[in-house]
Amino acid sequence: MRDGRVLREPPPSWFANERRDFPLSVRRIRVAAVSVFVVLTGLVVSSPPAWALNGQVPTPTVTGPIAVTPTSYPFLATDIDLDKYGYVEEEFFVSGLGYRYDTSGGIGQTASKILTGGPNSNGTYPFNTRIVVRRPADPADANDIVVAEWNNVTSSQDVEFNWFGDPLFLIRNGYTFVAVTAQNVGVNALKGFDRPRYRDLTVTGNDTVPTDSGQDRDALSYDVFGSVVKALKGMAGEGSVDPLGGITAEKVIASGESQSCGRLATHYNKIEPIHDAIDGYLLTVCGSQLRTDRPDDKAVRVLSELENQTQRPEETYPDTDSIRHWEVAAGSHLPRLAWDNLDDLLNRDFTPLTVECEKFPLSLVEWPFTVNRAIKGLSDWVGGGDAPPIAPRGQYVANPAFNPELPVSVSNPSVILDRDQYGIAKGGIRFPAVTVPTATNTGINRQAEGAESAFSLFCGLLGSSTEFTQPSLGSLYRDHADYVAKYSRAADQFLNTGFILAEDVPRLKKNAREFPRLRPARPTFRGKGKSLKMAWIGTEAPATKFTVQRANSKSRQKWVTAKVKIAGGKMASLAREPKGVWVYRVRSSTVIPANNISPPQRITTPFSETSRPIRIR
Repeated sequence: MRDGRVLREPPPSWFANERRDFPLSVRRIRVAAVSVFVVLTGLVVSSPPAWALNGQVPTPTVTGPIAVTPTSYPFLATDIDLDKYGYVEEEFFVSGLGYRYDTSGGIGQTASKILTGGPNSNGTYPFNTRIVVRRPADPADANDIVVAEWNNVTSSQDVEFNWFGDPLFLIRNGYTFVAVTAQNVGVNALKGFDRPRYRDLTVTGNDTVPTDSGQDRDALSYDVFGSVVKALKGMAGEGSVDPLGGITAEKVIASGESQSCGRLATHYNKIEPIHDAIDGYLLTVCGSQLRTDRPDDKAVRVLSELENQTQRPEETYPDTDSIRHWEVAAGSHLPRLAWDNLDDLLNRDFTPLTVECEKFPLSLVEWPFTVNRAIKGLSDWVGGGDAPPIAPRGQYVANPAFNPELPVSVSNPSVILDRDQYGIAKGGIRFPAVTVPTATNTGINRQAEGAESAFSLFCGLLGSSTEFTQPSLGSLYRDHADYVAKYSRAADQFLNTGFILAEDVPRLKKNAREFPRLRPARPTFRGKGKSLKMAWIGTEAPATKFTVQRANSKSRQKWVTAKVKIAGGKMASLAREPKGVWVYRVRSSTVIPANNISPPQRITTPFSETSRPIRIR
């Protein structure tokens, strides 16, 4: 493992979302109890609401919740203390008959249903998939917006990446989240994880869907996903249970990241004109083009720097009455926030993952906060409210390495992202991490030469974060207080751009206050006599200790450790200091525990500026 780039243990607290220490065994017992309650009370789907989906969407049957035991639970079951927030997590099976579709043709050409084949020779094939529902336990606490995520299968697992970006936002705002297994790779991974639990799942018609001649093995996925949405809107088949526990899904937002985002883009372009089932689309980190002739199908696309290596001109990727195209500067395809929330669960349910990359992996640009803004914006937009704002695009310059004798391609682009003096991409949505930088964050990385870990193949999706040296930090910020003040102003200005919610700004500022690499501010004094105290502004990172030194105010040559009692990490009593006229300085030393990116390390800052002379009597 090079440079300690190991994706393992929990992250340092200043880069982590709030995590839970609720015992897993207790959580399983509680969820199992909820399952028993639902069975005993016979909570089933009541009569459908007044609206009706297009009849082209298959009607599914929903069973569950699936029992949770100490040895059998949903893959990647949350480690969040949901009870603390009045939420529950339940897993259901959704079964039915689905069609395949001919999705050939341009993005503006609606798909056609294939009516041949299948065990009944009418084009339908059986499916049985699973969904994981995380919702308010009391329907009165729900905001009646459901975010249904098409799970990503790039890493050979069934992962809901947009949930892991910032689950606390969804929970604190009353959203219902539903993770949908729509593809065969995900089903196979589930069977490998817990075959007795998932043995009956299939999204390939029990392996009868044709796959020869390049046919899509996941051809049923569009009807699988549409059927789930139909069930969420209260229109499952007779005898089905209600997967939302009495919550009314007024609007359903379909979510997908990367690979599954690409599938959802196809759904938007070719299937939704047939299904007419989804109210809004959240499309993250896929550059698929969207048709512009569907004014009622709202979509917000959020891209990181990785996807923006290819310029997407407004002529072919416009902002319209139904589409918003957002590009986040310096973000990595996989955001650090999502990895911090996911890593422990992959360790538990899959395997510890290690990578060997050329650069230190994962940009620290917190673009899931912009996804939060997109979800809130979509929720308002599909409800008849204002459209989300139009975002600035990335800035591009001619590629000096472009070879005009070769076709323009990803490997031979005619233009590339323009960069500032720190190597940070210009333009786009600019978080304080790029406007008040302490590192060069990018969306670019690649596997290190000679890498042995198989997962190093994913380095290209991890982006990078290269810390500034102490001299560089010192040239930008006088001290920790100066940095925090500049960052705080930048965070307030970023709020005014409309690409972050007010509730997330304090979380940005907290990250800045806990930054451990800048020296404390010059000490000041308050009180007098025995109550004389020295105060300073320094990092608020956990596991930090401060060292205070004094020297003779005239010579300022021989510095010794002061005999002070430090309280609260920001103030020291000078009651035990010897008489004389002294000057003081302070520095911090922070221990960063081993985490899913780095081995343990200690960061000791330079000393602060020297205080003014103070007389101790």
